[in-house]
Amino acid sequence: MIACRIEPKGQVEPEGEGVWRSTGSDPQFRLTHPRGGRLFPFRFAGGWVRIRADLEGLGSTKPVPLLYVDDGSGFREEEAVRLEMRDGGIDDLVRLPRRVRGLRLDPLAASGRFRLARATLEPLRGPAAALAVARRLVARLPEEERGPRPLLGRLARLARSRPPAALWRAFWDSARPRPAAASYAAWIAQVERPTLPTPEAMLAAIAGFRLRPRISIVMPVYNTPRPYLEAALASIRAQAYPDWELCLCDDASTAPHIAPMLDALAAEEPRVRLHRRTRNGRIVGASNDAMALATGDWITLIDHDDVIPPHALFAFVEALNADPEIDFLYSDEDKITIQGERYEPFFKPDWSPETLEACMYTAHLALYRRDIVDRIGAFRAECEGAQDYDFVLRYTEHATRVRHVPQVLYHWRAIPGSTAQAMDNKGYVVAAAVRALEDRARRTGGLDFVRPTAFAGSFHLRRPLRERPLVSIVIPTAGRDSEVRGRTVDLLAACLASIRERSRYDAIEIVAVDNGDLRPATKAALERFGARSVTWDRPDFNVAAKMNLGARAATGEVLVFLNDDIEIISPDWIEAMLALLQIPGVGAVGPKLLFETGELQHVGVTVIDATPDHPRRSYPREDPGHFFSTAGNRNYLAVTGACVMVRRADFEVIQGFDEAFAVNYNDVDLCLRLRERGLRSVYCAEVELYHYESRNRARTVAVDEQARFRARWADVIPKDPYYSEWFEALPPTFELDPARF
Repeated sequence: MIACRIEPKGQVEPEGEGVWRSTGSDPQFRLTHPRGGRLFPFRFAGGWVRIRADLEGLGSTKPVPLLYVDDGSGFREEEAVRLEMRDGGIDDLVRLPRRVRGLRLDPLAASGRFRLARATLEPLRGPAAALAVARRLVARLPEEERGPRPLLGRLARLARSRPPAALWRAFWDSARPRPAAASYAAWIAQVERPTLPTPEAMLAAIAGFRLRPRISIVMPVYNTPRPYLEAALASIRAQAYPDWELCLCDDASTAPHIAPMLDALAAEEPRVRLHRRTRNGRIVGASNDAMALATGDWITLIDHDDVIPPHALFAFVEALNADPEIDFLYSDEDKITIQGERYEPFFKPDWSPETLEACMYTAHLALYRRDIVDRIGAFRAECEGAQDYDFVLRYTEHATRVRHVPQVLYHWRAIPGSTAQAMDNKGYVVAAAVRALEDRARRTGGLDFVRPTAFAGSFHLRRPLRERPLVSIVIPTAGRDSEVRGRTVDLLAACLASIRERSRYDAIEIVAVDNGDLRPATKAALERFGARSVTWDRPDFNVAAKMNLGARAATGEVLVFLNDDIEIISPDWIEAMLALLQIPGVGAVGPKLLFETGELQHVGVTVIDATPDHPRRSYPREDPGHFFSTAGNRNYLAVTGACVMVRRADFEVIQGFDEAFAVNYNDVDLCLRLRERGLRSVYCAEVELYHYESRNRARTVAVDEQARFRARWADVIPKDPYYSEWFEALPPTFELDPARF
């Protein structure tokens, strides 16, 4: 038996005593020999190995352990083995290949805290291996097939119940790696590959296109390793859509293979336009020189070591033929290893203006109208490193019609030191992105600040308030007590205290909506904190009607509907939400809400199959989300009514909350009706508040209200535009769900 050394390799931080905190969605450990050297002796010829480790999720963290085996070809996603958990740890059998160069253990696929210690490997030989496999084979049988007999009796019964061929197949299947649940490789095989258009189908469709624009592909080149440059150029020449030109700029490369490769390509391919710099201009100079060669109606940008699939340009032009008024298109993307294996897909939201101001989410592949590009100018040297982010920020200020093409049309090569591998590899990129966002803010309403979040690649942008309107905080309350941090508190009094004592914004009025039975101490708190109350005097429970009553009694231009079990954390919570609400097109803003434990309660609301839910609920407070979905501001279909800010004028136009949703869905319905008027909802990641009571309260749903919600919205919103159909739906985790493909 080998007692392995557990070495952290990425996205984990130690907290002591075998406790770790994942800082991303892909925490990794290497299992190595305790004394160094080979993990297995030279005489190891492959076969069964029992792997055991102490692994426990802490809090709400759920371990999903995966084992990766490097057989000399690297750690490959499609070869990942999903390990079984027993008795609070990993205990499984794995059949390893003859050559094992390394083992990697990924304990979970999300942020969270967990305990990992004592990992052992036990090679099994002959009878021991056969017995262990037989035990596992029997353990996987249905209870009725297992019976109470000893192992040999169960095996004999099993042999009599199935044909020998079926029994052998079951035995052999148990010896094969069990693919990781929801692996991207499975998605590629089961979803993408069967739906790809054939070359014949694409040619037939192209022949019928009314629009056949020329697409100028801009590619700066500098000392690209030969295999990657060959792959990038080959992927462009393999495009089914033929009306393209490749605008190349060699940025004074010193590698001897670059010039001959590009010269040969230009000589044999008439669609190639080549410029060669005599001095290195870095990415901005080379990109601008390449763009100056463009003659097409549309421009796209491809890096010199990345690749695109053969249907990439076809998919874009197909979208343009369906809607010729489109100004900007962007696709999904993934990453590709140096071995050519695809991983880490980014299934993007549909057009999300506030998301773009939090991170460069449109990225690749994207298509830009040349007339708009001519209007805004080329890449700016002051944003070197984030020049594409600055470019799309400026471009979208002139684009009125944006379309997301939900296909993976770009494979971003992750090589050591590249931004694809980690933005931390290029720290100057973050500084350049901050400059780009600061300029964006100055052009579109003024700059308060731009700050990087704790996760490189995401940012908080805030504009100054143009005015400081009176904000009316409406709090429906039952005037009850609750247990908070081990003590009994008057929820309303505590909520009022936190508002008055921690909020910086001074133009606030507070209107509590009670049931007419507030206790003297609670009434005294209302007076002490400068709040007033109105009474809901009907016997039935209807939170929507209570909030409407409070809104009518309030006088502010801006309304904040707030649960009485909220405690303020961020002192500038009103300023941050107001800064978003003042953006044209924004109709509702909601903050990050935390359970008392610090875990996430609300970071936006999804609506999938006409069922609202909270993404990443119970994930750790520091969770970055899916490509910064938690860390940065983001558009969602709705935000929670536990804390939502709206303009009074918008609220009154849609006649407030629908009182037919007395208990559930009134907040989501409100946001969706605002959306029908062209107003979007925004999750404000800068603001954090505690939301206590919902942690322990049962999540009940009124069946009649659920039916009413579905009747109203199922056909209007057949899919959530901000959440991929391939992700787990209930609960929405932003993680691939194998049940959906």
